[in-house]
Amino acid sequence: MDSICRRPVQSGTRGDHVGRRQIGPSGRAAVVGVALAIAAASCGSDDDGGGGSSSGPGSGSAGASESRGFDGTTVRVAGVGSAANFAEADIGARARFERANETDELDGIRIEYVEFADDALDPAKATAEIRRLVTQEQVFAIVPNFSAMNPGEYLNEQHVPYVGPGYDDTYCTTEPSESIYGFGVNGCIVPSDPPKLPDYYNALYSYVSEKTGEDEPSIALFGGDSQTSSDAVQHAAVSAVGAGFDVVYSEGVVPATTSDYSPYVQDWLSTDDGDEPDAMDCLLAVQCLDIWAAVEAAGYEGTFETPLYSDLLIEPLAGTVTRASFNPAPNDGLTQMQEDLEAVEPGTVVSTTNVLAYFAADMFIQALAKVGADVTPESVQEALANQTWGIEGFVGPTEYPASKVVATPVCLTLLENDGTEWSVVVPFECSETTFPVAD
Repeated sequence: MDSICRRPVQSGTRGDHVGRRQIGPSGRAAVVGVALAIAAASCGSDDDGGGGSSSGPGSGSAGASESRGFDGTTVRVAGVGSAANFAEADIGARARFERANETDELDGIRIEYVEFADDALDPAKATAEIRRLVTQEQVFAIVPNFSAMNPGEYLNEQHVPYVGPGYDDTYCTTEPSESIYGFGVNGCIVPSDPPKLPDYYNALYSYVSEKTGEDEPSIALFGGDSQTSSDAVQHAAVSAVGAGFDVVYSEGVVPATTSDYSPYVQDWLSTDDGDEPDAMDCLLAVQCLDIWAAVEAAGYEGTFETPLYSDLLIEPLAGTVTRASFNPAPNDGLTQMQEDLEAVEPGTVVSTTNVLAYFAADMFIQALAKVGADVTPESVQEALANQTWGIEGFVGPTEYPASKVVATPVCLTLLENDGTEWSVVVPFECSETTFPVAD
């Protein structure tokens, strides 16, 4: 499937250790690793600023039919991100948009999905592609937005709502804000200067503490060698300490192009006073595959967490754990998503990418439903900015505007890979706990 091709949406037919639940064929779920978002931010950002919006095209008292990207019946949207890393975003977004169209969920309003533009992980191209989508394609909104280098000031000035995983700090503010146009399905997850951080490590702490019998198990956190990634690792350390870990290592040191991880592995395996740490968290993306292979080959016996998930990765990630920001146990929302994905692309293997794209589309649809016939970029932005989004029993809630500052609440589960399948080892639960960041 060509995930970058222009493809309008058309209507048509269509546990814990004692009680461990297996995710079988009817319950497979993609894992939305918080670390993946942190890793994606390491690609860099060409943000023009994520501050408050100002007057721009489409603002004022014009009727809904005069809004950019909305002709009175059809809302035009497009996605953006790295085609190499997020090729399946099309499937997730189209699955949710097509169901909305086919069921007339928005009472006569349809969604036309134009394309998934490739930013090639390049700041200049990201800005150029987003400007093209707004000025030439005349899109109403960018959904799903997987870019880690959004021109935030431009999007705010042009009043372009954008919804996605939240892979840069244009989704974030230091105080609750109802003015900016970017919305992450899990809130602000890669802030540049956060006043506090959420409880990202509670599930992993519960698992490692039980496994080791330690009240303060040790953990090594590592990421890429960019400034953004290094900052993200330090932020992760705040959450890990708050959860109860003894953070013995937290550095952004891994080059983007290295193929020899042995020097880093040797350092990491002696960070606990010369011994290996009880846990290691790889705050990178696909590099975690090779890193895990090197760590496993070195004889590591502790817990190794990555942000990666796919049924296709069961064998290479055997022996690792990962976090999910939704409930992978059987529930109506999960079943509906699986049916929607299958309707669009039969045989789809559910993955981190297509589930995040599905969530972004759902969040946008819920905001459209709130505004009714008054469809303008400003009305939809206001709905998003005051929305508590979620799918009952499946994902969320994500509360806005509070989640502009810190993701709240944080809802997570932990899954373990035994080489044959992913199993829930810490059930899905939400935490309102936050930890202050020292000056």
